[in-house]
Amino acid sequence: MNKVKEFLGNIAKNIWFGVKTSFLASKKYFAIKCMILFSTTAIPLINIWLWKEILNFIALRLKSFNEIIIYVTIYSLLKLATYLISCLDNYVNRRYSDELTFYIENVMIEKTSRMDLAFFDMASMGDKVRQARNNFGIMNQITWLVFNIISELINIIATFVIVSSYHLWIGTATLIFLIPYFVHNRNYTEKLLKLEKEQIREKRIMDYYNNVFYDNNVQFEIKLNNIGKYFIDQFHEKWTALFKVNMQENVKFNLRNIFIFILNTASELLVLCVSVYEVIHKKIGIGNLQYNLNMVARLREQSKLLIADINSFLVNNIRLDELREFINIKPVIEKSGTLIPSKNPRIEFCNVWFHYPNSDNYVLKDCSLIIEPNEKIGLVGINGAGKSTILKLIFRFYDPQKGTIKLDGTDIKEYDVYAVRKIFSVLFQEYVTYCLPLREIIALSDFDKRYDDEKLKHACDMSGVTEIIKDWENGYDTVIGRYYEDNGKDFSGGQWQLVSLARAYFKDSDYIILDEPSAALDPISEDKIFKQLYGLSKQKSALTISHRLSNTYLADKIIVIEDGYIIEQGSHSDLLQKNGRYAQLFKLQASRYT
Repeated sequence: MNKVKEFLGNIAKNIWFGVKTSFLASKKYFAIKCMILFSTTAIPLINIWLWKEILNFIALRLKSFNEIIIYVTIYSLLKLATYLISCLDNYVNRRYSDELTFYIENVMIEKTSRMDLAFFDMASMGDKVRQARNNFGIMNQITWLVFNIISELINIIATFVIVSSYHLWIGTATLIFLIPYFVHNRNYTEKLLKLEKEQIREKRIMDYYNNVFYDNNVQFEIKLNNIGKYFIDQFHEKWTALFKVNMQENVKFNLRNIFIFILNTASELLVLCVSVYEVIHKKIGIGNLQYNLNMVARLREQSKLLIADINSFLVNNIRLDELREFINIKPVIEKSGTLIPSKNPRIEFCNVWFHYPNSDNYVLKDCSLIIEPNEKIGLVGINGAGKSTILKLIFRFYDPQKGTIKLDGTDIKEYDVYAVRKIFSVLFQEYVTYCLPLREIIALSDFDKRYDDEKLKHACDMSGVTEIIKDWENGYDTVIGRYYEDNGKDFSGGQWQLVSLARAYFKDSDYIILDEPSAALDPISEDKIFKQLYGLSKQKSALTISHRLSNTYLADKIIVIEDGYIIEQGSHSDLLQKNGRYAQLFKLQASRYT
C-alpha cells in the first residue's frame, strides 16, 4: 500500500512539475493549447452523429429536407472548424515548443553555471547532464499527455455508452481485445527506456568520436598524423553495435504488432457483420451501419491512444524523475557563506588535506601556509606536486576533506563564494580562447567596464597586447577567431596568453594570481611580465606559480611543494642557504645557462 501511495504521489509531483514549467514557459500558448485540446474532443463526436442523420435521410428520408440542410451546414462548418483548429494547433505547437525549449535551456544553463566544479569531474554527472538535456521535451509532453488522457477518457466513455446502447457486448469486446495491445505496448516502452539508460554512456562515447572532427584544435593532429580513419572506425563501430541492438527490438515489436492488429480489428468485423444483418432485415438504416462502424472504430482508436499515452506518461514519469532530480541538485560550495572578504586578505591553510572526486589519492597532505597581505609569493614544485590545487582551494572550486582554509582568521566557508573570487585577478596555466570581440575577451574579468577604452588600453599596455593590435583597423572591436566571423583574427598560443594576462590586469584587483603565466611566452615577454609583477604597488599581493625558478627568486617568500607536502618556505637567499630541495632545483636550472 505504501509503495502504491508513493508511486501515485510521485506521479502527482511530476504532473505538477511539468504543468507548472510548461505554464511558466508561455502562459499565452498554454491557455490556447488547452482550448484546442478540449474543442477537438467534442467536434468529432458531433460530426459522426450528424453524418449518421445525413445518411439515414438519403436512404430512408427520416428527416425533413430543411432539417437535413441545417445538419449538412453544421457538418460542413465543423469540418472547416476542424481544419482551422488543426492549422492553429500546428502553429501553436511550433511557437510553444520554441518558447519552452528556450525557457528550459535557460533553466539548464543557469543550473549548470551554479554547479560546483566537482560536479564536472565525474563521468556519471556528464551522463546526468546528457540525460537531462535529452528529457527537455518531457516537460512539454507530460503536460499535453495529461490533457490528452483526460480528452481520450471523455471520448472513450461517451463512445462506449453509444456503442453499448446498440449492443453492450460489442463495446465490451472492443475493450477486451485491446488488453494484449496494452501489455505489448507497455513492455515495449519499458524495454526502450531500459535500452536508453544502458546506452547513454555508449552514445556519449560515440558523440566524442564524432565531435572531434568539428574541433579545430583536434583537426590539426588528425591531419598531421593521418588518424581520421581511427576516429571514423570507432564511431562506426559504436553506431553499428547500437543500431543492431535497437533494430532487433524493433523487428520483434513489429512482428508481434501484426497479430495484435488483427485482434484489434476483430471488433470492427463483428459490428460490420451484425449491422449488415440488421440493415438487410430493415432493423436499422444505412446511416446507422456507418454510425456503428465509425463509433466502434473511434472507440478502438481512442482506447489505443489512451493506452499509448498512459504508457508514455509512465515512461516520461521516470524520465521526469531524472530531470527533476538534476534540477533539484543543490550546489554545496556555490550556496554557502554570506560574509564579504576584504580586498587584500590574509590567507591561511591549516593542516589541509585534499583529494579530487572519485580519487583516494591525496594531492595535498597536511598542508599549512600563511600568505600575508601585500606579500609577493612564489609557489614552486615539480608537475603534480599540488601547486594549482592550492589555487583551486583558495577560489573554493573545491573544499578540503580535512583541515581549514581561513581568510583574515575566518573559515573561508563563511564567506560568499562569489565575493571571494571577485577579489582576485587570475591568469590560469590553461588559458581559455574565445571567439568574441577583443574588448569583450579582455573585459570578461570586469564585464560592466568593457567600454572603458582607457582601462582597456592600460591592460593591453601592461600585458603587451597593444603591440599586437596596433595596426588593426577595428582595434578592440576586432573579433578573435573564425568560428562565426570570416575576417576574424587568429592568435598564437603566446599571444593568447598575453590576452589572458590583459584580462587579469583589467580586473585591477589588489590580489593578482598567475599560474604559469609565461608557459607560452618568448623570453622578452616573460621578463617584462615578472618585472611588472614584482614591481607592483606595496599595497598589492601577488601569488605566482612557475617552473622557471628565475621567475620567482624576487618573491618575498617562496613555498616549495613536493608530493603534496610543503617542504620548504622562505626567501630565495634563505632557501639557498638551507641547501635543500629548492637549492637543488635552482642550481639544476641555473646550470643550463652557465
